Amino acid sequence: MDRSDSATDERGAIVGQLKAYVQTILKRGGLYQRLKASRVYDLYWSVADRSLVERTQQEIKFYQRFLVGLRRGDLVFDVGANHGSKTEIFLKLGVRVVAVEPDPTNQEILREKFLTYRMSRKPVIIVRKALSDRVAVETMWIDEPGSATNTLSPKWVHTLRNDDERFGRRYDFSQKTTVETTTLDHLITAHGLPFFIKIDVEGHEPCVLRGLHHVVPYLSFEVNLPEFRPDGLECVDVLYHLATDGKFNYVAGECEKGFALEGWLGALEFSQVLAQCPDKSIEVFWKSGGPGAN
Repeated sequence: MDRSDSATDERGAIVGQLKAYVQTILKRGGLYQRLKASRVYDLYWSVADRSLVERTQQEIKFYQRFLVGLRRGDLVFDVGANHGSKTEIFLKLGVRVVAVEPDPTNQEILREKFLTYRMSRKPVIIVRKALSDRVAVETMWIDEPGSATNTLSPKWVHTLRNDDERFGRRYDFSQKTTVETTTLDHLITAHGLPFFIKIDVEGHEPCVLRGLHHVVPYLSFEVNLPEFRPDGLECVDVLYHLATDGKFNYVAGECEKGFALEGWLGALEFSQVLAQCPDKSIEVFWKSGGPGAN
């Protein structure tokens, strides 16, 4: 290694230490998550790594194309909001968001991002519960506080405890707690009918959908394959009985890649596609065919 390489490594180490120090100070002051949801943060990444900003813009365009008829001020439910990355996207569409998140660590992140240290709060309501098919108290398994893998699904726990390929390691889920649950129907009674519902709850999706008896224009849910193929097919069946003329499509990977199917399919045809889908994880999108869904 010559002197120039050594100097470059030394500068990189100093920059890394400085960034870690600044992050620590911001986190202690409750400002780190607020900064991540600001225009300053977007401006920084437009210079540091333009591809990240471009992916966000592509994702926004995806939802603009998908959510035909969406208007400013419409309501979106973000079920399984985690750190609020999807909530950020939805806010950029000009809508109001009900962010549902049972994990206390993530609840604090959402609060710091969208509600505190602002001249005016973002139009976000944080529901500090999990969604299910009943109002109750249920067990949530925790790999670590704030993890996106924390779940109410025993099947998901069993899957990740025995699979070191999906995420590169096995998960312990050595902790568990109890959380209050509510239903989509109760959320609608409290906040109004949403234009779109996004559901990402680590294998608990069928239970969440069984708690919905109102037709909404658009909806999405995650399916991890192959283990949760039967659960995905159950979700399709639940939505078919909610609106028999509903149509389905899906995304494999990130939304900015667009839909995998050229056209939208009815429940029977889509179930056949899902039964043979080779992807590891997909997001299924549904439009009801009712008012607002084209």
